[in-house]
Amino acid sequence: MDKYDIAPLKIQVSSFEELILITSSMRSPMINIDEEKKLAFSFMTMIASLAPVIYFCKLDEIPKAKFVHMNRITGKIRFSDEISTEPNEVSILLVKIKASNLFSER
Repeated sequence: MDKYDIAPLKIQVSSFEELILITSSMRSPMINIDEEKKLAFSFMTMIASLAPVIYFCKLDEIPKAKFVHMNRITGKIRFSDEISTEPNEVSILLVKIKASNLFSER
């Protein structure tokens, strides 16, 4: 890392449900799933900082669906392979990634 690289702030949350809740409040909700490392993570860039914040959690099992939907009124979470048309639901894309060096040992 050179002097101009800004290291991301990594925050581990307690569960996948917590990560879904945090991600549902983002403008472009997307959760990356690292199947090999059994990790899920989401990026947030703060207005007042150049350093991205990465929220992540460990997974017991890898979700098979393409989307997770969170109802903003009830807090209910469900999985689907299609985007939701329900007005109170936020559809969060689950992206399965093959490789990442964000969580590599140094």
